[in-house]
Amino acid sequence: MIIKIKNTRYFKTVMFFVYEGIYLLFIDAFNQYLLTRSFDISNYLINNLVVFNIVWILLFFIFLYVLKPKARKVIACIFNILLLLISLANYFMYSYFYSVFSWKDLVLSGEGFSFIDSVFKFINLKIILFTLTSIDMILLVYKTRTKRTYKFKSIQSLILVIMIIVLFGVRRIYINNNLNSVNDGWNSNNVISNDSNYYQNWNSPTRLVKICGIYEYLIKDFYNSFIKKDNSIEARLFVNNYIDENYKEDNNEYTGIFKDKNLIFVMMESMDDWLVNEDVTPTMYMMMQHGFNFNNHYSPGYVTGDTANTEFIANTGMYPVINKLSPNYAYVNNSYPYSIANLFKNEGYTVNSFHRSGGGIYNRENMHISLGYEKYHNYVDMGISDDNLDLDSYIIKDGYDKIISDNKFMSFIITYSPHSPYTYNKIECQTNLSDIKTIYPELDNEELLCAYSSARETDNMFKLLLEKLKNDNLLDDTIIVAFTDHPNKLVIRDDETEKLNKTIFYIYDHDMNSNQIDTITSSINILPTVINLFGIKNNYLYSGYDALDTNEEYVIFKDYTYFDGKEVKTVTKEYKDKLEYSSDILSSDYYKDNTVKK
Repeated sequence: MIIKIKNTRYFKTVMFFVYEGIYLLFIDAFNQYLLTRSFDISNYLINNLVVFNIVWILLFFIFLYVLKPKARKVIACIFNILLLLISLANYFMYSYFYSVFSWKDLVLSGEGFSFIDSVFKFINLKIILFTLTSIDMILLVYKTRTKRTYKFKSIQSLILVIMIIVLFGVRRIYINNNLNSVNDGWNSNNVISNDSNYYQNWNSPTRLVKICGIYEYLIKDFYNSFIKKDNSIEARLFVNNYIDENYKEDNNEYTGIFKDKNLIFVMMESMDDWLVNEDVTPTMYMMMQHGFNFNNHYSPGYVTGDTANTEFIANTGMYPVINKLSPNYAYVNNSYPYSIANLFKNEGYTVNSFHRSGGGIYNRENMHISLGYEKYHNYVDMGISDDNLDLDSYIIKDGYDKIISDNKFMSFIITYSPHSPYTYNKIECQTNLSDIKTIYPELDNEELLCAYSSARETDNMFKLLLEKLKNDNLLDDTIIVAFTDHPNKLVIRDDETEKLNKTIFYIYDHDMNSNQIDTITSSINILPTVINLFGIKNNYLYSGYDALDTNEEYVIFKDYTYFDGKEVKTVTKEYKDKLEYSSDILSSDYYKDNTVKK
């Protein structure tokens, strides 16, 4: 019987599909192991992802079946190589950030190259064996000779069309019966364990890969990222109703205490709370003792690109759309009349932004114009040389005259020096390394030493800024708001800190005594807090609360959980609606006519 099968003209073709099927299952198994750090075949076989894997693998086989032998092998191998690369990307992204690849990441691939130098520390025997095994299997698929198996005959074509319809039908029926039971209440304890909530809202990529497998995840993620259209009419109706139910005017004892003062708005790169102390960052430490220092501040991520994520939230007071591209790309042409730049511009301020990178990074040059800034100034505009562009102090040394103006000014500075990786060959490490070694004579860890040294460089920027403001008699009339984009993840990290993203947020006033604020805050609270302090009246309903006047404290995360100061819980409908409110403003370009519904 075996000899008879081997003599058939289809045997090698059958083996081609067997090898390909084994490879595809191997790839999914690796990604499941990556996310669970264990692999139980019995549990694997009863999960949702098995149904999705079977459906998509069979559909792929049908596609390969109709191709000519050479094209079949080439297409299969190209696809296999892509899956290998995505799996490797998942491995390194999960090792860094506890997340996995999304098609949305492609628009930020340029930023990703900055992490290349740190990849090597995560290479181990397991990832080497996986890579070599995958390459060996790809070569096996390519070397397997196949026969022409499909001819354009009506009966054969009809069978294939019916098979495709049946497979898509099975997928749809399975989704409706198993992943459509969204808990509408969002108040029960089992919401977080309900796979339907994650699948229907398409959040938490790592959870989604575990729920539906790598193939369903990649295909639906591509659809959600680039193809799915927003329902603007439905979104506008939701925003109207939300404003009607929640809008109110607030005033408190801090309203307008900074009226007509200048504002320097600083987003600090990777300035984790453990980096700031009296020895390493004496200027920042001092600044936290004058004004308001928020001791329980967090910088959660919602979309790809944590820096652009926090930058958008702090500038607009809105959450980004969790299952979309970064707003810097997806909603760059929207109107933002209630961004911090536009609000200060309307008060007669000169508003500009400053950062060492070119305007193409995170699409800032275009996004900052949409946000209301008059100009985005990169290192060339500030006159910073190539040799010094990674040193934050040069933003002040060379760009100070553009940061201030004779008129009232609001300037947004984005620092860079503490950006990873942390190695001795980087100028931001070398510049302050001797100081750090004096502070920590027993420390010999390269990453820690360079992280502290880079933080000292940002502190040098603040020191020089305060000196220049004082010399120009501007210090008494200038408020500095500083906050961190995301934690310093590559040096000290664990599941808890990765989830909470605890960072720095302070508001410096030279003449004010220390106000240590223990209220829980996150990036969403920065703008409403600052606007109230400056007494800028507007009738916009921000998604977050004023951190100096609130009866509620929470941090909402992208996986639809929140932190109440004690524990992480599943979001209630109230918190879910806050995310949807922001999402619907963005997806419908709600304020394109520059008005707000009262």
